Amino acid sequence: MKKGKYQGLIRLGLITALALAIAMGMMARQTQLSGNEPKEAETTQAPSASAAGAGERVSKICEIIQTMGFSRCGHSVTRRIQAPADTVGMDFGEAQRRFQDWRLESFSGDRIMMSREIPLFCPMHWVLSVNEAGSVVLTRNVYGDGMAVERDYGLPLNGLDQTDQEKLMPGLGFDSAEEAEAWLSAH
Repeated sequence: MKKGKYQGLIRLGLITALALAIAMGMMARQTQLSGNEPKEAETTQAPSASAAGAGERVSKICEIIQTMGFSRCGHSVTRRIQAPADTVGMDFGEAQRRFQDWRLESFSGDRIMMSREIPLFCPMHWVLSVNEAGSVVLTRNVYGDGMAVERDYGLPLNGLDQTDQEKLMPGLGFDSAEEAEAWLSAH
């Protein structure tokens, strides 16, 4: 009889422990869903003097996290790079001047976070546009901040109707080269 009594207590203890673990897991999940967890980089303004790592300098092991937003498609790309050798020893002001096209969002000796809005399509898109000679070309963002010509169709822009010309002047984005060429063939 004693053996059964202890088994019941053990079973009750295990059930209680399991229920407690489930409750704790649900509370942690609820915290994540409610957005109460700390966020790594959501600074919307230039960092204050204290957030800018007052007195800190870029170290040899500093990681730079760059987020590029592409306004033409709405996508963004984040890349992590090792700080260039010429930035080691720079303070916040020097780094800000070095990366003048970027918005420094946070700065410490070990990590710099920056962002930039670029008025192009991201590297995921193929873009029909027009080159300097007025010819229709297929381009792709292979540099991050500049488009490279993949194919020149030798088709003059004035060979298309006015509406299509207006669409191609700023560039028309597609998910694949085949989609871009299908559009061109149909117009």
